[in-house]
Amino acid sequence: MCREYIIATGKRYANMNLSVIVPVYNKAKYIAACLEGVLSQTLADIEVICVDDGSTDGSRGTAEEFAKRDSRVKLISQPNLGAGAARNAGIRAAKGEYIAFLDADDFYPSNDTLARIYAAAKRENALICGGSLVTVSGDKLNSDFGDDLFGNKFKKEGWVDFSDYQYDYAFYRFIYSREFLLGNGLFFPDYRRYQDPPFMLRAFAAAGKFYALAEPTYCYRIGDVPVNWTTQKVYDLLCGIEDNLRFSAEHCYARVHCLNYNRLCRDFCGPIVSTALSADGEGKILKKLIEVQRAADAGMLSASGYFTDDEVEVSAPLAQIIQRLSAQNMQLRREGWFINNKLFRLYTVPVRWLGKLTKKLRKK
Repeated sequence: MCREYIIATGKRYANMNLSVIVPVYNKAKYIAACLEGVLSQTLADIEVICVDDGSTDGSRGTAEEFAKRDSRVKLISQPNLGAGAARNAGIRAAKGEYIAFLDADDFYPSNDTLARIYAAAKRENALICGGSLVTVSGDKLNSDFGDDLFGNKFKKEGWVDFSDYQYDYAFYRFIYSREFLLGNGLFFPDYRRYQDPPFMLRAFAAAGKFYALAEPTYCYRIGDVPVNWTTQKVYDLLCGIEDNLRFSAEHCYARVHCLNYNRLCRDFCGPIVSTALSADGEGKILKKLIEVQRAADAGMLSASGYFTDDEVEVSAPLAQIIQRLSAQNMQLRREGWFINNKLFRLYTVPVRWLGKLTKKLRKK
């Protein structure tokens, strides 16, 4: 049975337990199973908000059929604006006490997952509550992660301070108080790639702490279709990383600062270089790379202990990217200047100098 609550205007609204927001873009292969899984959850007092992001493969039609059969399913249609914009539309339309996010090709580990998360959130009066991640590749499930994905798994239940956790991946494992999100203006940035880590970092930082369950709460399907890296997607990726670098430096989150820089240098080097060399004639990506380099806090990187070798290597991958792009004689036409090795060294000297100093101190 839905409850009612009165907001500041005095107007009454029906308030349900949970709103599940499902952004949909060309997921005809999975959308039916996704929605069936949500609607079979034992937490029945929910709404499912499907936001079709301009699908062209029949996904919208499937969502419409579910909306006709089950009044808990709501459908919002918009032009192709990206997953972040679709989730934002869902947040604005949601009526639930808490909000969950589920991608259209993913699913929950069991039919009582949402009930268990919601019960814990209510019992603990938590603004954010969730558990561990399971990745799915074909028919293989994985719940063991490397050091750089340490935050994907919780070994015990209880409260966790974000200052200790400092992780910004897999936001969809958690449910979020709707009033908390709206009250703090917490929405996804308008990026085509890497829009979720900035959202998660700011939400968890605003909450200060969250309640963790020592059990899987989300199954993430590893995509079998490679990302089509366009100039805009690479640019948005860099914008997202820059956002998190600046935010983490400002709030002294050293570990998450290093995680974001590490992803830039190791995980995304290939797409950045290949896209920039083939399609960045005006130097848009190159200019953004320089801005990202400026956002990195050299002292925080070298003092963190996250990078164990000579800290020259912290900047080496990014240096190689910029030097390779510069070697192509790409000019930043609007500004009328060219990024050369001398200018790049100006940005990287602090990192290299601190790296050498740190290495000497460690030897002592």
